[in-house]
Amino acid sequence: MKKRIIPSILLRGGTNVSISQQFMPWRTVGALAQQLRLHVSRQCDELLIINLDLAGSSGYLSPQRLLSLVRQEVDIPIAYAGGIVCSDHAASCINAGFDKIYMTAGFLDDHQSVASVSSVIGSQSVGVCLPYRRADLKSTPMIWDYRLSAISQGMNLFDAIQSAIESGAGEILLYDVDRDGSLQGLDIALAADMDERNFSIPVLLAGGAGTPQHFSEALSRRVIQGVVAGTIFSLTQETPATIRAHCEQSGIRMRKP
Repeated sequence: MKKRIIPSILLRGGTNVSISQQFMPWRTVGALAQQLRLHVSRQCDELLIINLDLAGSSGYLSPQRLLSLVRQEVDIPIAYAGGIVCSDHAASCINAGFDKIYMTAGFLDDHQSVASVSSVIGSQSVGVCLPYRRADLKSTPMIWDYRLSAISQGMNLFDAIQSAIESGAGEILLYDVDRDGSLQGLDIALAADMDERNFSIPVLLAGGAGTPQHFSEALSRRVIQGVVAGTIFSLTQETPATIRAHCEQSGIRMRKP
């Protein structure tokens, strides 16, 4: 499979776009329509929209209005995350026109909710986002529940990945909470660990990407199929096009826009 660079757009307060540090929004960087046009002009081939207003919420709103705005600006694959905990929510997103959904809270509360969603919309349209933290650099990564700002019931990341796969997820997004927004580099140690494991679905890495080299280091690993990033595209001159060119020069087969 060719490797992917996936910009993330964090929505807060309707269609305002923010960037975050350690899973906390700290700066507004523009409006959604403006950000969409910018990513398209920079040769983005895929986007992830994360609705922070609904993340971890027990309520749910149809994304139809949001998608209508998105589709006015872009015609590329769009994934959606935010408040999806059951098959009805997921079907609403796919029927509205999104290509894929990501679940976190639903998976943490009930792993079988992923199986229910997958049976309705297909595993190829279901991703599970797993935020994690480490007590120190050498410790096992543990799932972090953003709703509680705490480690989630002692669940280690590798067990959670296996549970997500067995539950029917078609893709896994591993999100390093401590590196989020730091621009200091991705969790390459985790990427190396992942290469020693034989996971059957695509694995994406997020949290800390700040230079093209950070992307190529991660994407050179066999298991890592993509990098999700946001802050680098708002606070530096790098674009999906410049990073893709760097990765190709490093011998990595990249998806073309």
